[in-house]
Formats: sequence, structure tokens, C-alpha cells
Amino acid sequence: MLLSVIERLSARLLSLDPRSLEAVRAMAGKVVAVELLGLGQTVYFAPGERGFELLDASTGDVHVRVRGTPLALLRMARGEQTATFSGEVEIIGDLQLGRHLQSMLASFDIDWEELLSQYLGDIAAHQIGNVVRDVSGWAEGARHTLAQDTVEYLRNEAAILVETREIAEFVDAVDALRSDVDRLEARLQRIARALGRD
Repeated sequence: MLLSVIERLSARLLSLDPRSLEAVRAMAGKVVAVELLGLGQTVYFAPGERGFELLDASTGDVHVRVRGTPLALLRMARGEQTATFSGEVEIIGDLQLGRHLQSMLASFDIDWEELLSQYLGDIAAHQIGNVVRDVSGWAEGARHTLAQDTVEYLRNEAAILVETREIAEFVDAVDALRSDVDRLEARLQRIARALGRD
């Protein structure tokens, strides 16, 4: 029953993004397995004309198997390449199909205003959209300001972080010291050899 609900929901969401629905249709006839590491669950689904058909178990060959923790899979779905490149997500089998699936998920874009307008009307949906955009903009600005303030505090007040220039100066000083030590060691060896001959 849960699979049926998820199927209907995914079909409804895909109907709001025609490009993603076309991408799913291009994968028709394939079977994808998603292994949720840490949960011990594997979900099988078959892309089709109306969306994804979720299966209790694979009824045939699995064309591509995607393994990862739910968080890593979510990051991959959001288009973050680091999850795949760092090995947090493993794609086994038809790599082209895996990349196609990843690309489709990353570009999935629903027009939420259009969806709301069907239930609330155009004006109310537009006003809600404006509020959401304003709040999102404020949240992004607040996140950026908080990150900047945190870096400044850690650098200036707590003296935990250092600037790139200071790191470069320190590295140069260490290199100069290493050179001086090498020259001193060579000189001491020459003196020791000279004393040994006497």
C-alpha cells in the first residue's frame, strides 16, 4: 500500500515537470535498485510512461544499482557531485543509465505556484510564492552573514583561524628555517671531518 501511495505521488509530481517526465520515459524498460545503506533496505523501481513503478523485489535483471546512505543519496539527487566522486554513493551496472537518473533528479523542478494555483487561485498562489521567495532570500542572506561573522570571530576574537597570507608567511619561514638547518648541518659535518683528519 505504501508503494502504491509513493507511486501515485511521484507520478503527480512528475506531471508538474514535463522535462523530468520525458527523462523518466527515456529509461522505460529498465530496472533500478537503490540500496539504502544503514537501513538494510533495497528499493526496486522501473521507470515507465507515467513515472516510476515501485517493486517489492526485482522481477528481472537489475540494470543499475545505486548504493549509499539516505543522506548521501539525497545529496546526489540534489546535484551535489561530491557524493558520487567521494565514494559515498556507488553506481554499479549501466553507468550511462545511472548518470541519466542522477541528471534527471538534479534537474527536477516543480512549479509550486502552478500547483497551488489549482487549489487556491492565481492571486493567492502568487502571494504565497512571493512570501516564500522573500523568506528564502532572507534565509540565504542570514546564512551568508552568519558564516562571515563566524569566520571573523574565529579569526579575530578567538584567534583560531588564520588568514591565507599568514599561512603563506609561516610556510615560507619554515622553508627558510629548513634551509638554514640544512646549511648548518653541512657546515658541522665539514668541521667534524676536518677535526677528524687532525
